Amino acid sequence: MLIRTQFGHAAKAYDAYRPGYPRAIYDKIFSVLASPRRIAVDLGSGTGKFAHGLLGEFDQVIAIEPDEQMAARLRENEPRVIVRSEIAETAHFDASSIDLVTTAHALHWMEPAIVLARVTEWLRPAGIFAVCGGDFPKTVGAIHDVIRGEFEARWNHFRDERVLKQFPEDILRSEPRMSVLELTDVPDIQFLNVADFTGYCRSTSYGIAFARSLADPELYWRDLESRFRAAQPDDKVQVDFTRWLMLLKKIG
Repeated sequence: MLIRTQFGHAAKAYDAYRPGYPRAIYDKIFSVLASPRRIAVDLGSGTGKFAHGLLGEFDQVIAIEPDEQMAARLRENEPRVIVRSEIAETAHFDASSIDLVTTAHALHWMEPAIVLARVTEWLRPAGIFAVCGGDFPKTVGAIHDVIRGEFEARWNHFRDERVLKQFPEDILRSEPRMSVLELTDVPDIQFLNVADFTGYCRSTSYGIAFARSLADPELYWRDLESRFRAAQPDDKVQVDFTRWLMLLKKIG
């Protein structure tokens, strides 16, 4: 099954509440990417959270984003990014023409074997494919108990099975023309206020899907925020957004 839109009707919440990516991820990518740095392609770009960190390093940054509403917000956010509204599985670039391909928290919405084969063709020799992902962020204390209850009672019923298989490591290691340079976790602990943490929850695919099943989604989100506030009265939620990062290099 090819990627389908998941977030367009919640593009505003996604853009407002999804965090950016720590500088350490970009530093790791750039440390293994030899010159030239002409073209970078970001797959499943969403509203441009990851693509933003590539600007200034390349002559062109191209975003592939199939959801028209997400792509429209990306264009508004960052006009320097070239946005193409298409799926990664059928996108075309000339062979050996791309220096870097990235995808962050998006590969599980695609067909990874097809994408890996196409990326391998696009990349120049010694070009880099950077794949980043992670699970729902970890929390601590009473607010963690609230989150666990939401998953058990509500959200798990709306989780796409692909969300549970975010890291197709066996597929990424299967391409003989690509060498795995690094697989590491990149820490990213942030402190959010309760409103922003609630906003993050409503930007998840399963949060979106559950809310859309309700007659009054806003009533649910207000209730959830009130329960978060009761669990975290100091309005300071510790959130561990640690991501995994795999870096692959094209051989030859």
